[in-house]
Amino acid sequence: MKRLVLLVILATSSAAWGYDAKSQCVICHGDQSKMKALGAESMYLDPAQVDRETHMEGATCVDCHLGDGSQSIKEGSHRGMLRPFVVAVGPKVKGEALSRESAGALQPILPRGAGMDRMIPKGDPEKLKAVGAKTIVGIEWHDRDPETLAYSPKIAEQTCGRCHEKEVKDYNSSDKGLMKHQRAFRSWSEMLPGPQNCGMWFGQNYENLKGQTAVTYRADQNAASDRSCNMCHPGCNDCHYRPFAGKGRHSYGKPDTASCYGGGRASTCHAGPMDRRRGAGFVRGDYSFPNSLPQGAHVKAGVQCLDCHKPVNHNFGHLAADDARSACATCHGDIVQAVKSSAHANVDCAACHVTVSGAYQYTFWGNGNTLGVETPYAKHKEYYGTRNLPTLIRDAVGRWIGVKPYPMAVMNQTRELGPTGLLFRSIPKRSIPGNVRIGEPPAIEVSRTVTDVNDAFIVIGTRSDLPSGNKAILWVQMDKLSHALGKARGCATCHESHAQVGKSEWTYFEGKDVTKPFKGSYTVTADRDGIRFSEVKWEVPALAANRKIEDLAPFAVLPRDAWDVKGIDFSIPFDEKKTGQARSDLDRFLAGLEKLPPSAEVSKIRAIAYHNLAVAKKMTENK
Repeated sequence: MKRLVLLVILATSSAAWGYDAKSQCVICHGDQSKMKALGAESMYLDPAQVDRETHMEGATCVDCHLGDGSQSIKEGSHRGMLRPFVVAVGPKVKGEALSRESAGALQPILPRGAGMDRMIPKGDPEKLKAVGAKTIVGIEWHDRDPETLAYSPKIAEQTCGRCHEKEVKDYNSSDKGLMKHQRAFRSWSEMLPGPQNCGMWFGQNYENLKGQTAVTYRADQNAASDRSCNMCHPGCNDCHYRPFAGKGRHSYGKPDTASCYGGGRASTCHAGPMDRRRGAGFVRGDYSFPNSLPQGAHVKAGVQCLDCHKPVNHNFGHLAADDARSACATCHGDIVQAVKSSAHANVDCAACHVTVSGAYQYTFWGNGNTLGVETPYAKHKEYYGTRNLPTLIRDAVGRWIGVKPYPMAVMNQTRELGPTGLLFRSIPKRSIPGNVRIGEPPAIEVSRTVTDVNDAFIVIGTRSDLPSGNKAILWVQMDKLSHALGKARGCATCHESHAQVGKSEWTYFEGKDVTKPFKGSYTVTADRDGIRFSEVKWEVPALAANRKIEDLAPFAVLPRDAWDVKGIDFSIPFDEKKTGQARSDLDRFLAGLEKLPPSAEVSKIRAIAYHNLAVAKKMTENK
């Protein structure tokens, strides 16, 4: 009887395995000696192990990779097959897709070492040279279009959609799945949505951009920029394929912070806008720029991105989402409740609890190199450094938030854009073309209201006094700082002066622009008279061949006050007498707490006192 039960269990387990034993995929790749004889031992796969890693009961190789599992000849079985590929740069390969075989990168897709690029293979130098490539700059999963590197809704429907039809359909029509908001930026010279850090949308926008560019702008230059942008935007596998998790090269599962940050494929996904651009990202550490910035308290506590950002039908919370902000109450409910009845009820938590930020301190779009292609729209963003304190402003609904103002410009323009004053990013309703070839709809409707996002900007206007004589549009980027939460900035930073002062220090190095790093700094002051960038200092850069100073550092050739803003009140309002009295009352109360025996309750009262002294006093009435 025991033997019969064992046989039933074994038979059931075998039947649950998704692989088809008659499939040529299994016959070849499941034969280690055959793979070794073919010189591709790294492509040997134990089919039962693959099933255990994927957790996809009943799925076959062809379900995910397509191809033809009935063909015994490699060319036939691999025809139309999907597989991960690498992106390389070199004399003949300009940020384009290469097969792992041609790049000499057939080793198992598993992490090597630590850090944000731990999944990117090095490749074989000789094989790379033979195809005209020099360096592998990325690895992409097989639900991407090899031509544009974009996530392909069509491929997702053919693969993931076989079992997850609703999920794929939801994602393929979502803001993120269609990259709706980024692709709505069509011109540098529009007041709204305005020029912005990530630039214009290059895909299917070439003729439009060509017409507003003062120098020659070729289709191949536009295509290189398009591929560069597409590498950052996620598909199904970017979120759910998890070979970096240490559970196998076919590991799949629920997204976590590591997958939100690109899964070890360099600064893709949220490592880009959060840590590389805003500088107050969630992970920081090895993912920050500079990487000396400490990790946020929530990372150390094991909090995951999806603990706060809850997806609904594969749509995620945006930068002003109430659901993300209200997530603070999950762990800090008493404090959140206390703040609601305090003088700071209209202050965002991050406004006080984000202090030092990193990443871009300048960004300029000008002549430079993108994925090995010289273009008038290269993004000179490597001004990596630190800002010691955010600048606080009121958002579109009057809530105080922390932002990082820094100068930006785009060169080589033909059109003009006048000053705008302070604006929050919104997108007028518009219809933009989709890429039908990869499964996008012919037209995509896009709009975004002023309350949908907390990023702000101020257009300074157009200048024509660069040495080149070409027009340049200048603006101040003001990215919302949301993560890297920790110990609060302290009352004195807001209530000892109505003026806000921040200091930036940076180091720039991009080998295609300069032959060695150069440093600089500036002070940004926001007060009742506007914003001023003063004490601007920089070392003289050693420029690379064919590069001009205005390409990457227009601040060196424009007047010192070129990015100054006048006529907007950025001062922090408070009554000196009342604020002084409130701080004295708080100090006395905290001193009294020190006389109580230490306990968790006393620690809780102390924390609440900083947020609402009246509530804290009431908590001590019975002590």
